[in-house]
Amino acid sequence: MPHGTPDWGLVGPISVLYGLDDMAEQAVRLGAVSSWDRIGHVIFSDNFREGLGAWVLEGSDPTAVTCLFTGHTLSSPYCVKLRNGSAGARYARMRHVLSYVYRGHCALECNVTIEPGTEYIKFGLSGSTLTSRLFFYVRLIPTTGVLAWGTDGAGWTPFATLGFVGWNVDEWHNVKLVASIDTGYFIRFIWQGTAIDMSTIPGIVLPTAVPYNWIVYIENDSDTADQHSVYVDDVIVTIDVP
Repeated sequence: MPHGTPDWGLVGPISVLYGLDDMAEQAVRLGAVSSWDRIGHVIFSDNFREGLGAWVLEGSDPTAVTCLFTGHTLSSPYCVKLRNGSAGARYARMRHVLSYVYRGHCALECNVTIEPGTEYIKFGLSGSTLTSRLFFYVRLIPTTGVLAWGTDGAGWTPFATLGFVGWNVDEWHNVKLVASIDTGYFIRFIWQGTAIDMSTIPGIVLPTAVPYNWIVYIENDSDTADQHSVYVDDVIVTIDVP
């Protein structure tokens, strides 16, 4: 049946592909997460209705948990449970690897809800130029609301304070991290609709001989053996973000 004609209408030219001016708005209408910052072009979205096949799941040790969960969901029957490990680096991580190299402005957006006692939540983007690999990481401490940028190897540098963000597994928080792979700088971090300018903060740059695909990360970390869970839902990746 041709697009745009009723099922009882006259036969017309069949349109298989047709354009949409605002993919971000379409994602919102489909129940995705982009509630605050409806800009850029959506190239990946996941509410985990189809499982975890699009994700690489990692834990520091066998006690770490990375799995589908039905107890605290936002827009579909499932969310992802990240329960930090109790040994080694004590983390639980999910990452999505994009299947090509991209060097423009990009963003990771998701919703998270936090179990009492959670120590750190990390959000990250990674990409590359022809000569360098770039890492853009932001770490949130829920108890204080302190935001810091950096990587585990280079340490963490605070850049803003949100205040106490709340430990309540029934309260979802909207998060968006925007960075520029081509310039090597962060752009902004958005928490619950409040944008924090990061345009003067550089990402971590490491030399590389070959281009790498770009990757998005969400991670639950701890400095102690205590284990707590972070739940993740409605992940969106956008490009061409102003």
